Amino acid sequence: MSMPTDAQYTEELDYLAEYVNDDWLGFSVIAGAVGTLLGKGRPFPEQTSLLLRIVGDLLDQGAEAGDLTDDPGRPFKAWGTSRDETLSRIKSAVDELGHLPDTGDICWFTVDD
Repeated sequence: MSMPTDAQYTEELDYLAEYVNDDWLGFSVIAGAVGTLLGKGRPFPEQTSLLLRIVGDLLDQGAEAGDLTDDPGRPFKAWGTSRDETLSRIKSAVDELGHLPDTGDICWFTVDD
């Protein structure tokens, strides 16, 4: 499969943007979007690049990266980092993993009310 078209990318991003506004978004859903857009067997750096593009666009739309907590009153704790710091932190963690992250790896995303 070739690189995704703008329309294909927008469709996946719109789905993820809706998801992150409704629930905590884990990386398996984002990795699934990467797989849908790129197809199987694409080089890891290409997959990582698209993953970071998607995360950056979600951050631009108001999503925050953070961790789930045991506090029922505040179950999500945002990292409180800038967009660039967040993307750098995620890229380092993905590079260390050596594969696209699964849900529960690295962080979660949500639009905090």
